[in-house]
Amino acid sequence: MPPLRDATVTLPDGRRLAYTEWGLPDGEPVLGFHGTPGTRLWCPDEAATTAAGVRLIMPDRPGIGRSDPLAPRSLADWPKDVERLADALGLSAFGVIGISAGGSHAAACAALIPGRLRGAALVACRALSEYNWAERPTAREEWSPEERAEFDLAQVDPIAAADLTVQHAADWIEQLDEHPEIMQKQLETAADGDRWFFEDPSRVATFEATMRDWRRQGVEAIKWELIEVFLPWGFRLADISIPVTIWFGSQDHRIKHMDFQAKAIPQSSVFVWPDSGHLGVAKHWSEILEAVV
Repeated sequence: MPPLRDATVTLPDGRRLAYTEWGLPDGEPVLGFHGTPGTRLWCPDEAATTAAGVRLIMPDRPGIGRSDPLAPRSLADWPKDVERLADALGLSAFGVIGISAGGSHAAACAALIPGRLRGAALVACRALSEYNWAERPTAREEWSPEERAEFDLAQVDPIAAADLTVQHAADWIEQLDEHPEIMQKQLETAADGDRWFFEDPSRVATFEATMRDWRRQGVEAIKWELIEVFLPWGFRLADISIPVTIWFGSQDHRIKHMDFQAKAIPQSSVFVWPDSGHLGVAKHWSEILEAVV
């Protein structure tokens, strides 16, 4: 199913920010932040979005899909773009949902622009625990040698670190371009509860299309997306002053240290889906929307 709208806004610095809209044009506004790889082109459940009375706005982050790059950039830059997008759309307040890698960006909004938010949800986001080197210093011990090299270089030369990250990810990105079904195999193998998602050919086609669109501008455009967790975040989970819901599937074996997120965020509630893995967001989308609006 195509989105209600696929458009761009021009930000004050001249960059274009692309976004799609799903659900009801006059519904409760919620901004959804895609994972990696991913773009604005994927809505976890179109029917549930409409049934919840939600106007879902899914923006591409800089350098991804049809949004112009921003280099260099950090996680703390994203809430600024979110506010500008909301202003352009006439939204005074809205909810945010961060899916997987998008969870870090939703957390940044919760910490840095809480006055604009009606609710915030962090869904299957491993980065907030596994790469939160400022609040969980032992995190670095769990990284791969490549990740530690990227982090160490990022502390002295962020531009070189971004280039190194692209080099390390080049083979994976190329394989994903040629064989997007790789992601399907990984997700199905990891969690029996996610197999249902790939039973619908049209759903699979949309899922693969959003992955292809992720790097339509080339790897140079997405390198800051890949390195930003190793740069200063510009906020702490402990700084978040509004209630936040944390969601993940118990079959998602990539998710670790979720208890850290719950303890670090002062007003957090944790919801665990026993029947899902990383794609529990699609099976339980209506629950997440209800919590946010």
